[in-house]
Amino acid sequence: MSGLSTRRLGAMRAKLDRVAIVVSDVKKAKEDFEKLLGVEFYGPFDDAGPGLAVALPRRGGLELFAPTRENDAIGATRTLAAKGEGISGIALRVDDIEEAERHFAALGLKPDVKINHGGMKELIFMAQPATHGVEIAVNEYPEANGLALEVAKDLGVGAL
Repeated sequence: MSGLSTRRLGAMRAKLDRVAIVVSDVKKAKEDFEKLLGVEFYGPFDDAGPGLAVALPRRGGLELFAPTRENDAIGATRTLAAKGEGISGIALRVDDIEEAERHFAALGLKPDVKINHGGMKELIFMAQPATHGVEIAVNEYPEANGLALEVAKDLGVGAL
């Protein structure tokens, strides 16, 4: 992440990458946010592993996701039932995901979900008292906006 503005947290370097918003219909939410804010997205992609439909930021720093099954890996179905749509968490980009995992472990936190898509690695820490009720995703990926590109390639989407 050379050249990126980062903040050093203990042994971990992190940069706010995007804000995650849980929605009930990712296609409609994508259209709405494009009109409302001029945000541009890749997708939505159907990510069967965690059971989510996801629209990732082309520009704009927002990620939209909706559950595609009741037992989705991150509890989006439960979140929608309990709270409705809205901001569910933040995502940070790091240089070294293993270093980030050790950092969180030293603070007593273990990831609830680990996801790999090609060159993108992600740890998800579910909302809890230690995170002040905020879900935290930590990502490592190689290029500017590589997250969306790596997920798309891994899910078999052609050239974007």
